[in-house]
Amino acid sequence: MDDPRLRASSIAIATVVFMIAIKLGAGLSTGSIGIISQAVDSITDLLATVLALYAVRKSMEPPDALHPYGHSKVENLVSVIVGVLIIFAAVAVAREAVDRLLGGGEVMMVELGIGVMAVAVLVNLVISSHLYKVARTERSLALEADAAHLRVDVVSNLGVLIGLSLVYVTGLAFIDPIIGLVMAAYIVISGLRLIHKASSDLLDENVLPEEERIIREVLGEHSRRYRYFHALIARRGGATNYLELHLAVEGDMKVDEAHALAEHLEEEIRKRLPHFQIIIHVEPAKR
Repeated sequence: MDDPRLRASSIAIATVVFMIAIKLGAGLSTGSIGIISQAVDSITDLLATVLALYAVRKSMEPPDALHPYGHSKVENLVSVIVGVLIIFAAVAVAREAVDRLLGGGEVMMVELGIGVMAVAVLVNLVISSHLYKVARTERSLALEADAAHLRVDVVSNLGVLIGLSLVYVTGLAFIDPIIGLVMAAYIVISGLRLIHKASSDLLDENVLPEEERIIREVLGEHSRRYRYFHALIARRGGATNYLELHLAVEGDMKVDEAHALAEHLEEEIRKRLPHFQIIIHVEPAKR
């Protein structure tokens, strides 16, 4: 398991399993709807993390006859699924919180709940930060989705921790489900943001303006060697972005010279944008 993405996903899975165990134990012991909802959300985290690991492995497979552009968009598809799971988890939290508000209920052994949630905040913060670092380095949207899910847990766990602390200080049990409702709203927003970002690549949206600026800058630096370029099309494709353009050269330029120029431009662009796959079509310039 030399790939850093696989190592990061494996660490995340082990962490989530650990968090499920301690949250379920604390939730059942204290009767806190906040902790129980977080345990349920951690089970969703486990499913999301396993899906992320599958997506990373799948995206590493080389292109084949059915997928000539490779499998990198599997990560985007999984990210959409994770976003939907985040929203479902939020709905479950909100429903349970409303039931607790209407039906009442006591929170017992509050000190235990506070301790468990403090550990949960610290562990999720460390693991999500590590996943974000690997995701940025490896350009892995699946890992970024996994990190986003765990970072949502940091905030929601912190909310539960604050709620339990207020219950401990004031003795007002209704604070626990109210915090749960607030966290549910935050989780929904995070899920929708993740779905939107992952959908951008699935819908072949244009590359970032900064990336297009770099492409045009490289072409401009070599403009004396060709007449003009046109039909520049660039799109996002998960870990790999794709660029195609037509390069118009003088009609009397030798084929091998035109080919060498195209290869040189591709190499220069890849030096600045190594995650791009580039195809340059050479054609004679129109008079």
